[in-house]
Amino acid sequence: MKKLLIFLSLVLSMSVAFSQTEQQQQNQEQEEITLTIDQLNDDSWMDSYFLTKRFNFVPVLKKYKNQLGLTDEQLKAINRFYSKYYSKMVELARSIREKEDQLNDLVLNGGDAKKIRDLIVEIAKEKAELTVYNIKEVRTIQNALTKEQFEKLKNLAEQSVI
Repeated sequence: MKKLLIFLSLVLSMSVAFSQTEQQQQNQEQEEITLTIDQLNDDSWMDSYFLTKRFNFVPVLKKYKNQLGLTDEQLKAINRFYSKYYSKMVELARSIREKEDQLNDLVLNGGDAKKIRDLIVEIAKEKAELTVYNIKEVRTIQNALTKEQFEKLKNLAEQSVI
């Protein structure tokens, strides 16, 4: 258990460093946008697969983008994130769901203790990774919006209960 906690701490601490170099920003600007927030459907099914509470601003961004006064450049920055990472997030959530189903089956049907332990570690790693993507998502939105816009987004999200 100690090893798992140390590993998760290491993964999260390494992944939460979100500062980008100038070269990374230039590369990002050149990345093709293949997915926009308007194309995303309700994905609340993924909410339970994060290590901590998920911050899902997509429904609010979609509903209130005009009220927030989002510019084309701001939308491009946000959409770049979803183009690059959203499919990975969905894939991880599906994998976690499958592994949790396997875990439940093993636990309820007297499965091997080592297999159960290994599955728990795999689930924890994937939940940590998915949570890191969510933090990147929030940081991307924060960096794209002005402070005032982000505060308004948070207030609208609280009213909508994200």
